[in-house]
Amino acid sequence: MRSVTVKEILTYGERLGITEIVEPPGARGSVRHLLRYAGGESGHGMTPFPHSMLILPRIAADGAYENGWNGSVPPFLFRNISCLALTAQRITDFLRQFSERTETPIFSSCYDDSLLHSRLTGLLRERGERRVMVHGVLVRVWGLGVLLLGESGIGKTTCGLALMGKGNRWVADDAVVLEGRGDAVYGRGHRRTGGRIAVRGRGVLRAADLLGTGRLLQETRVDVLVRLVRGSERNAVQEGEAFQEIVGVSLPCRDLAADVDLRRVAERVTGYVRRLSVK
Repeated sequence: MRSVTVKEILTYGERLGITEIVEPPGARGSVRHLLRYAGGESGHGMTPFPHSMLILPRIAADGAYENGWNGSVPPFLFRNISCLALTAQRITDFLRQFSERTETPIFSSCYDDSLLHSRLTGLLRERGERRVMVHGVLVRVWGLGVLLLGESGIGKTTCGLALMGKGNRWVADDAVVLEGRGDAVYGRGHRRTGGRIAVRGRGVLRAADLLGTGRLLQETRVDVLVRLVRGSERNAVQEGEAFQEIVGVSLPCRDLAADVDLRRVAERVTGYVRRLSVK
């Protein structure tokens, strides 16, 4: 996995619950590994790998900052540390001075250490490995890979099945693995759920039995994102062209209101994809 720059990580403020940042001008660190410090004896003997981020929960560092980490947090923990992440606590004056002296970026998050670690893990995998799993339906329509997104139960699978006509192909339902390769994104089904389709009222069926093997693809390039939204959110639907970044690639994105008859939604998806295919 490649390292992800600290500067890049800090742009995901909402996703990481960031409330405060101290970023020295000379800081140019990157992160490849995460290290959680729980305090006490569990911290002794830990040797951070290069390009590590150290997550310090409040309970582990309580009272230690103003005393210069006088044994509460072992000094060797800060070797190879590119960034400090604090959970549910403010950045003290001592930490600001530490940041300036060592050129170590620090940020605080409103999340606890478990949730922050989970979100950072996902972010590093997405940006470093250029791989992420999303809940959606992936089909190929008019030669373009279309990823249908939206909340659970909104009709992604039904809409995807409605698109299975005139040479369109099915790739994945529910768990879609996306991977960046160069300037393109490719998608496939997750190894545990690939080859199956959850059909409302009929249960989980084999895709080959439902559609036939000739209609299935193992993977496809993803060319466009379509987000299905509730009819009550119609006013929020953007009719113009928008873009969304996934695994480092910017893809055209369109919001469509999920009507009662999802065949009408499928027709709108087809029309949108046709327009893109002739550009």
